[in-house]
Parts: sequence; C-alpha cells; structure tokens
Amino acid sequence: MKISDNIRWILENGAEWTIFTNRSYPAKIQLADPQQIYNVPGQPGVVYNILEDAYEKVGTSGYVVTGIAGEMWPIGAGAVVKYNVDPAKITSEPLPVQTVELDTVYAAIVIPADTQFTLEVSYGERAELKGNRPGIAHGTGDRILVFAKKDGGVWLPDLSDNGRIVNGAIFDKLYQPFAG
Repeated sequence: MKISDNIRWILENGAEWTIFTNRSYPAKIQLADPQQIYNVPGQPGVVYNILEDAYEKVGTSGYVVTGIAGEMWPIGAGAVVKYNVDPAKITSEPLPVQTVELDTVYAAIVIPADTQFTLEVSYGERAELKGNRPGIAHGTGDRILVFAKKDGGVWLPDLSDNGRIVNGAIFDKLYQPFAG
C-alpha cells in the first residue's frame, strides 16, 4: 500500500482497523456513451467523481453509475452484477437501482478529517487519490478500505491490497459492521 508519510501509523501494530461488509444502497445506472454529456459541461464522454476529485472517460461499452452522493464513475459489463438489474433494461437514461450486498469482507480505518492524505492505487492505471481534501464534507474523516483476510480465525486488514478511499460522510450508508 502506497500512502502519504503522515498516515504511516495505520501500518503499525495497534492501529484500529474495523471489519465491515458492504450494504445495499440506492444508485443509478445508465449505458456509457462517449458522445453523451454527463456532469462535465462541454466534455462529452467524461464523468466527474466529486468524492475523488477525478475525471474519467467513459468507454464505448459498459455503464456509468451515479452514487449516493451524486458522484459518477464508469464500470465495465462485469460489474453490473453488483447493481441487481437486468442489463437489457439499462438505457442511456439513469435507471434507479439498489446495490447487492456481497459476501466480501473489508477492513477500514478512519483518518481524522483534519488530516489530508494520499493513497496511490493501480487498478489498471496508476492514480493518486486524495483523502479529506478541502471543499467537501468528510464526517469524522475519510476511511481507507482494504480487503480483509482471515488469519488464525481472526479477520485482519490485507495490507497488500491497493486499498481505496471512502468518503467518511457517506461511509455508513455503504458499509456495515461485519457480524460474522
């Protein structure tokens, strides 16, 4: 995991990681179209994710999702399973859907809202995500979320995972404490 120096403490023994699973939440999904104007005026085929301060181009196939805070991002055809919808019903107009609760187990740690930080990810393309950035609400602070792994019957953060940043203001709408 490549993180900014000011949050290296999360890698130490004693850091307070909590175990979660995802919860079902409302979203919208529509067909991706590189000619369509989404939420970036004058730029067809580009979506802006306000939570990650990221612009992404949509492909000629796949979909565009609008999340719980109005953020938008493109997904591939394989990710539609998370949205509990028949792909034949998806059109160029946003379709309200409920996400599916999956069995994936995660570990998360809160980075206090007054601490800005970065997390470098590489999911095909390398990107530096910004946590607790100015200009949007973060609740008590953004979370770094990684996959969890079971070790000796105990769930622990998998620190070999690239991780992701989840906005602290909406985290509880997306994830729930793991009961297993």
